[in-house]
Amino acid sequence: FDFGVMQTDPNFANYRWQSETGRLVLLDFGATRTVPAATADAYRRLIEAGLARDLPLVRDVAVETGFVGAAAAEAHRPAIDRMVAAIDAALNRPGLFDFGDRAFVPVIREEAKAMIADRETWHVPDVETLFVQRKVSGTALLAARLKAKVDVRGLAAAAMGGEAILPRQGEVAGAA
Repeated sequence: FDFGVMQTDPNFANYRWQSETGRLVLLDFGATRTVPAATADAYRRLIEAGLARDLPLVRDVAVETGFVGAAAAEAHRPAIDRMVAAIDAALNRPGLFDFGDRAFVPVIREEAKAMIADRETWHVPDVETLFVQRKVSGTALLAARLKAKVDVRGLAAAAMGGEAILPRQGEVAGAA
């Protein structure tokens, strides 16, 4: 969001842990791509809707920006809503998001079956969105393999330029 550039290859070998700084450092800039402003804005809108926990808006932004095809959204709206709700519930449990806990994945898989089988509504997002999604998905798979526990909500809020819009259940906004 800051530089308009993303390294799109989530390969383990592209990173190195710096124990003295506690940072993960990118080593390989070979798969770096410019992210068009429209693509970055689409992801920003999706993240902001997610942070606000406005699930209908998450669905609507996903359609407007081409993440989900309009035909699929019309034909499979209840399934899409259940997938969005499952992801929202997983991301908003108290504490850090545990990438090793894949309990929500079977829900997504089950809800997606009918959409995948419905060839009439298949949709392929634009190539720029696919490159960003490759990075997001690959990073999530890497984090799952590492069983990482991450404050995804806090990182997303920081990337959007502020704190989380709504506190998680049991938390007080602004509390340390």
